[in-house]
Amino acid sequence: MPKEAVLDPQGSAVRDAMRHLGMPEVRSVRIGKYMEIDIEGQDGDLESRLRRLCRDLLSNPVIEDYELQKAGDRKPEKTLNAQPSAAEGEDEAK
Repeated sequence: MPKEAVLDPQGSAVRDAMRHLGMPEVRSVRIGKYMEIDIEGQDGDLESRLRRLCRDLLSNPVIEDYELQKAGDRKPEKTLNAQPSAAEGEDEAK
């Protein structure tokens, strides 16, 4: 997702269209990308390597935040260039 401080012209266009189509309650829309990554194995440093790939390859940390969500988890873990936490198994990158 674009960081809050980053202008999101696509999100603004969608918000305006939603208001025009009868949803005046919509205050903001942010447009991002979603990826599902199926991982096999439970290597001890798997999550840290996945976070590194999200940061260095799949997102632009200057203008985007990303979330990792383990399959089955209800709450995604939002990463704002923070240190990784310990987890293992199948992950999804957003």
